[in-house]
This record gives sequence, C-alpha cells and structure tokens, in this order.
Amino acid sequence: MTAVLTPMHDDLRPNIELLARHCSALLSAGCSGLLLLGTTGEANSFTLRERRALLEAALAAGLPNDKLIVGTGCCALGDTIELTKHALSQGIARVLVLPPFYYKDVTDDGLFDAFATVIEEVADDRLRVLLYLIPQLTGIEMGVDLVTRLAKAFPGTVAGLKDSSGDWESTGALCRALGDTIDIMVGTEALILQAMSAGASGCITAMGNLAAREIVELYEKRDTPEATARSGAINELRLALQTLPVIPALKAHLAQTTGDGSWRNVRPPLARINATE
Repeated sequence: MTAVLTPMHDDLRPNIELLARHCSALLSAGCSGLLLLGTTGEANSFTLRERRALLEAALAAGLPNDKLIVGTGCCALGDTIELTKHALSQGIARVLVLPPFYYKDVTDDGLFDAFATVIEEVADDRLRVLLYLIPQLTGIEMGVDLVTRLAKAFPGTVAGLKDSSGDWESTGALCRALGDTIDIMVGTEALILQAMSAGASGCITAMGNLAAREIVELYEKRDTPEATARSGAINELRLALQTLPVIPALKAHLAQTTGDGSWRNVRPPLARINATE
C-alpha cells in the first residue's frame, strides 16, 4: 500500500483533481490500498474541517472507499473520535490511529485507555483500527504487551498495526508475537523481505508514490531468487531521498517527473527543497 502525498495548490489548499489522478495511477500500478492523510500526507498540518472535506472530495472524485485507509489520529481524543466517525460515515472502515502524542513518558495503561476510549465512543462494529507506531515523531513506543492487550480486548476491531519505527528488533518482535492475530504492516519497503518471512502482512510505504509498480513486483516476487536484487534497486532511490527532508523530496521528484510544479507545495513547517538539493 502507498502512504499518499497530498498535492496542494499554490495557496496550499488540497489539489483534489491532482490527488485523484495520482491515486488512480497508484491503484493501476497494482497497489492493493492507499493511505490518505497519514504522515506522508501531512495530515497534522490540516484542520479537522479540511481533513473531512479532503476525504469527501476525494471520494466524490471517484476514489473507491474500499481501497482506502484514512489517518484519524490527533492529540485530542475527541478529534480522533470525530474523524473516525466521519470516515465510517463515508463508507471507510479502516483507520490509522496515532496515539495521543503531546505528552511523553506515558504508561501502557494510559495508552490502552486512549485507544479504548476511541473504540468505545465510536461504537461501530464496522470499525477496523490500525495502530500507528512512529516513535521518531510521536516520542511514544507501543510494544508487544500493549498491542497484545488491545488486540485481545477488541478482537477484530484492532485489526493491525503500521510499524514505521524502522527498528527491526521491535518490528520482528511484533511480527512474531502478533502476525497470526493482526496485520503487521511495515512502514518501509526496505523491510518487506525480512518482515514477510517473520509474519508481517505487507507494507504501507511513502516510496510507493514514486515506485509503486516496482514495490508491488517486489512484494509479489518476494520468494524468488531475484527478490534481493529488486529490493536493492528500490533501496537506492529511498536512500538518496533520505539524505533530504523526505516529504519535500518526494514531492520535488514528482514535480520533475510529471512536469507539474504544484507538486512542490508543502505546508509549513515543512519547506520546499532548494534547486541545488
């Protein structure tokens, strides 16, 4: 799956026409699903009203709701609940939920209560929650004990976890402990081969914006002798982009390859990369 960038007009409003074209191309390239309004989509740079409007407009432009996951996690639980209910009202059951991320050094009990509050207040049997582990931005870890506790308390509803930690020790432990119970999705294609062999279900990656077909082929041919070479070729592009701020770099790459300069637009505090970069 691709964690989709959010294209913007020069006034930084979401460019829905360009978003719809980009998403259609990603699905045509073989992506089994798309994540809207995640980290790559700059979700937390948009207001709740903008996030609701973007989703409604994307669906009105023809994006299939059964192919979408929507990021709904916010610092305030009430905002997370509101966005999650809205996604369900649009026929989207799968949501990616960050832990409340302002306070650090919180306990597993506090995190459990936060996710439990969202699930219980939404109170909809259709809901499928993917927990979102990205400690380099949130400052919050979610280990095997907490995730196991949530999966047991809300079977079926806690359907998976996106692990964007980049820490194989943590990812491997989650795969081994929970891979048969929930969908463990790694946050980088660099770990597909390791993670799938350990019990992961797949990948939700920002690099899909640039190399969706190549990553789909890597996934499909992960058990073949050529898999390592395929992985290495994709990683070369990823490592080059990671020498720069990744989201502006991804957008600049798309601006170059598509000829549409509006792809360069990002919301502050992100900034465009410069011409030399």
